[in-house]
Amino acid sequence: MAIDLARIQEASEPRPAPVAALAEHHATGTARVTGWNNPAWLQPRGVPIDELVLFTQQLALLLQTGNGIAPSIEVLATQAHAPALRAALHAVHQRLVSGAELSESLERHPKVFDRLYVGIVRAGEASGELRQSLESLAGMIEIRRRLRARLREAMTYPIVLSVIMLGVVVFMLTYMFPRFADLFADLGDELPITTRMLMGAAGFLRSRWWILPPIAGAVGYGIHRLWQMEVVREGWDRLKLNLPLAGRLYKEAYLYQLFASLSLLLGSHVPHLDAIRIAREAVRNVRYQAFFDRLAELVEAGRGVSQAFVEAPFLPGAVKLVVATGETSGALPLVMGRLSERYREELESDIRRMSTMLEPIMLVIMGLVVGLIAVSFITPLFKLSRAVH
Repeated sequence: MAIDLARIQEASEPRPAPVAALAEHHATGTARVTGWNNPAWLQPRGVPIDELVLFTQQLALLLQTGNGIAPSIEVLATQAHAPALRAALHAVHQRLVSGAELSESLERHPKVFDRLYVGIVRAGEASGELRQSLESLAGMIEIRRRLRARLREAMTYPIVLSVIMLGVVVFMLTYMFPRFADLFADLGDELPITTRMLMGAAGFLRSRWWILPPIAGAVGYGIHRLWQMEVVREGWDRLKLNLPLAGRLYKEAYLYQLFASLSLLLGSHVPHLDAIRIAREAVRNVRYQAFFDRLAELVEAGRGVSQAFVEAPFLPGAVKLVVATGETSGALPLVMGRLSERYREELESDIRRMSTMLEPIMLVIMGLVVGLIAVSFITPLFKLSRAVH
């Protein structure tokens, strides 16, 4: 017993070597993930997902090297860059020192650690495999971070082209057209309709631009108020699954989240019903949440998991068969993991394909807009030139 107590006491003491190594790793890792390409408004959590991945990886590494949970959390709290994460970890450390469990302490900060995160940690504590659970959780969050980064990269080029196009339009309307307004006025009805429309827009921007900010504010407030209505959010949930380009991406992203969450939870020995309720919050779409409600209903009735998958109209027949086979053979977590990998690969492939399609589409749109403005500006000049000769 004396040896065991000595080991426990040694594990609860922070060790300088791994902590120093982690500090260096944190410094280099943060340099890679922060900056202009990681704006906070793109993050769905209370902290940037990059920092959450790094924290989870570092905590697993500290536990692997023999450090105790409380001193590890204390060290990582001092290194956290995000204020929300730093404050949450300091509070978690205080509760750990007072004797609380890690999952119970994390649960008090839902904006930083969601139910899926807390559920995996609680399962790891119950099974004595906390480090392994943290490593699996870090892997899942890292995949989510990588997918979001690839989507952001795919959208960068269209956004840049849109900004350039908007800049050209504003320049032409506020600088070029007003300088030729008097000359164009001499042509009267001979002006092309597009030129007259652009002249009107140019006059509006120069004389009544101050109306635009209140209008934008009113529109933004109206959208915000509409978004508070549940029927609007549900309608958008259904609509975005049927969008021409993005609908397929949404479906694959939701299916990846569904299977990855269930795989991780069931693989961590979380009871089926608890796993379903936790995963329901990870997939925030009304159609998929209705599926989880049906899944929970069938599990409570003792009819198993596969029945809900068989009834789901949005799943291919092959997926239904694989889930049923996995439940029969007792390999449901493994099957869920394989399916999540499949949808992750499809999602990455479709993101690349969408990026390839968007680039020429945006170039064509930009060419048409700029060409229309150029023609609307040059055509009256030709008419004036012919009138002079």
